[in-house]
Formats: sequence, C-alpha cells, structure tokens
Amino acid sequence: MKKIIFNILLVAGVLLLPQSCSEDFLEVSPTQSVSEADVFATTGNAWAAINGIHRLLYQQGGAMDRAGQSAQMIHNDFMGEDVVPHAWQWFVRSSRWMEHDNENGGHVWHRWRFYYQVISNANMVIHNIEGAEGPVRDREFILGQALAYRAWAHHNLVQFYGHRYDWTSKPNNQLGVPYMDEPTQEGRPRNTVEEVYARVMDDFDQAIALLEGKAVTWDTNTPKSHITANIARGLKARAALTMGEWSLAASLANQARQGQVLMSHAHVLDGFSNMDNPEFIWACHVPEDQTTYFHSFYAFMSYNFSSTNIRSSPKAINSLLYAMIPDSDIRKELWAETAAEARERGLPGNFTAANYHSFKFRAAGSGDSRGDVPYMRTAELILIEAEGLARAGQHGQAAQVLYELVSARDPEYTLSTNTGQALIDEIMVQRRIELWGEGHRWLDLKRLNLPLDRTGTNYNPAVVILMEYPAGGPMWVSLIPRAELDTNEHMVQNVH
Repeated sequence: MKKIIFNILLVAGVLLLPQSCSEDFLEVSPTQSVSEADVFATTGNAWAAINGIHRLLYQQGGAMDRAGQSAQMIHNDFMGEDVVPHAWQWFVRSSRWMEHDNENGGHVWHRWRFYYQVISNANMVIHNIEGAEGPVRDREFILGQALAYRAWAHHNLVQFYGHRYDWTSKPNNQLGVPYMDEPTQEGRPRNTVEEVYARVMDDFDQAIALLEGKAVTWDTNTPKSHITANIARGLKARAALTMGEWSLAASLANQARQGQVLMSHAHVLDGFSNMDNPEFIWACHVPEDQTTYFHSFYAFMSYNFSSTNIRSSPKAINSLLYAMIPDSDIRKELWAETAAEARERGLPGNFTAANYHSFKFRAAGSGDSRGDVPYMRTAELILIEAEGLARAGQHGQAAQVLYELVSARDPEYTLSTNTGQALIDEIMVQRRIELWGEGHRWLDLKRLNLPLDRTGTNYNPAVVILMEYPAGGPMWVSLIPRAELDTNEHMVQNVH
C-alpha cells in the first residue's frame, strides 16, 4: 500500500462532539500534528476521529472532480448510460471511460487514495479505541462505526479495482484489492475477490452487533451523518446483492428500513439536498463554514448553481429511460422533456437548456453549492428487497414490495402481475428511475454483467465518444494507480 498518512480530520481546529446537547466544541491541535495518544485518550476525542472520517466523504481533494464520496458517485453514473452530459466539461472523461484506463490519471489515484484513507483512519480507531477513557457504550458505538466504514470502503474499492464477483462460479479467486486490517503503511498483495467479500461481510456483522440499540446523542436520535445498525445493515445488503446472495440481501434491506418512511410528492420535487427529507437514512451535511465550493456534488449535478459546468453542460436523463416513466408518476417532473420546457420552469437565460434536462438536484443557491448528499434512502432499500426477492424466485412478495414504492410515486400504478425475468426487468427500470444520479448505475451494470449501451438515445457521440461496450470486457475493471505500483512491490496491475 502506498504510504497513506493517518490524518484525523479535525476540521478548522474544532469539531462538533455528538454527545453534547449544548453543541459544545472540542479544541484540538492543528490537523497535521495530533498525536495518537491525544486522539484516543478519551472517547470524547475519539468521537472527533469518527467525525473526521465522515468529513473525508465530502472534503475537497485537489481538482474539482475529486471531492470524496460525492465525486465517486458522479464518476459512477457518468460511466453508465443514464446520466447524459451535454458538453465537454468535468467528468466527461469518465463518460468516455478514459479516466480508469490511465494508471497515471488523477481520478484513478484519487479513488484509490480516498477509500484507503478512510480505511487507514478507521483502522487507527479500531486498534486504539479499547484504551480510551469513557463510557463502554461510546467505545462500542465508535468501534462499530469504524468497522462499518472499513467494510464500506473496501466494498467500494473491490467493485472498481477488482474483478466482478461472479456468484455462478465460487470461489471468486480473481484478484481483488488488499484488505487492510492494520494501521500499517506497508504494502500488501491483493486479496482475492472472495477473500475481500468475506472480510467485508464479517466487518459488517461485527459493526451491526456493536451498533445495535445505540444512539449518538443524549436521547434516542442519531445525526444522519453517523452510521447506525440499520445503515450498516443497508450497506451489508448492498454487498450481499453484489454477491448474488438474494435472500440475504432482501432480508437485510427489510430489516434496515424498519421504521423508515417514503418521502411525500412535495419532497420528491424539493431538490434532493436536505437531510431533513424523511426518506434520507444516511447523508452528509456540509456546514456553511465548511462549504466545498466548486467541489460540491451540487456544483456538478444541480440545475441552479451558477458555475461554468452547470451553465454550459446540463445533466439530462437517458431519453429511452424517460419514456418509460408514466405521466402519472411524480418523478417524471424531475426532468424537463424539452429545452423549451426547461426555460418555462425558470432556467436562467445564461444557462444552456437541454432536452430531458434534470431538475432533480438543487443547490442551496446560485452562489452557494452546498447541499446534503443522500448516501442511502428508504427507496433504495425497498428496491434491494424487491430485487433480492424476485431473483430468489419469490415473485409475489417481490411485486408487493415494489408496489409499496412505486404506488407512492405513481397513484395510478397497479400491483405488478409480472413474474420471472419480466418482474426483474421491471424492478431494474424502477431502480434506474428512482436512483438516477445517486451513484449506482455503473456498479449495477458491472455486478449484473450487463453491456453498456447508449445507442438510440440522446447521448451525443461527439461528447462521450463511447456508445457501446460489451459485458465482461477488460475495461470493467480499473487500472491500479501507477503511484501504488511504484511503492508496493506486492502489487499486480490489471490488464486492459
């Protein structure tokens, strides 16, 4: 592993402690000079380490297309076939599948470094929290979150840099990524895909056991930025879905969404940028004094922030996917079918208007790119449950679960009578519509061994270049960054 400096992100010298009802702040040493002894002396300080990991998920990372998890979500969708860029701008190289094909590319290195930085920080927590002075309950909650972060980050890494998990041919002995379970700077060889997934699932199990029944604050509430037992279940459900463990994925998703609700029609049209949305389960909140400016998710995916990217390259939905949305479905209003309609909906004159123009994501203002990025929503868990049930052959139950979601979006929707592949196809269309722009599509194509196909749509070949790519081709796995190969003698490169 290329040496990644452990960096407890104590933002701007102060960090909110979630245990205090009076919003006390912890005075800390400068970011680069915090010693392990100071950080893990007490559970109060260790909370700052967990908050620092969360801060990593949206911090600026050099170039504007390298802001933590927000950037990964955009790259993932630009590599799919549902988010259509209008012109050459940031992330278009990902649409062309050029970024992950360059071992010296900034994005290849940033993704690798970002997730391993999360892992490095999580490992420091895992290996030091036992000695922290404070309530046992706090130590367990902090440890549970760190384990969940470690599993989540490895799962993201192996999906991108590792070969696809083939549930029809176990064990998956193809190369994955190094599973880092120690706070070490020494390089390690790549574990197999099977080994990585086994460790991911084990970490999630431990996290769930530790997090069960606990809350961050003095009452029963937990900020949506912090990982709870149910969020860990939802993350494990994602991994189970990738492994083809259909019944397990469905069961975990069902458990994770207990007590959660679906958003109202008003919330559907409210910009997907406020973590007070009742459907947001896990989300990041960017405080005003920590804004990421032009690195923000909403600086690229919103319709109203006045950046060159938004003004010149609006994001549109795949026209064939748009045509699958009934007029009675509230989600159809998230896009304007024509450029003229986009103007009628108030798009400023200095903004380029496009057919199938997205109005899904709204930034805080034309000069304020902040917004609360949704990492997990109730709808996703319902879709995981429905897909898992359908692929496990429980078609009647799957249709009922799907009805719960779609009828909340479309009052004219009726219980599906589809079975088999037809039902699975229906669920996957609903997944594409519901989770558009939230970072899932390319990962879905890879896990299901599907081809990329942008033909016959509103994609402009002059902009994205790549219109088709076959399932199972070598480009479904990213190259390992050259910086890692140069510093880790055990590392083996992928082949394109």
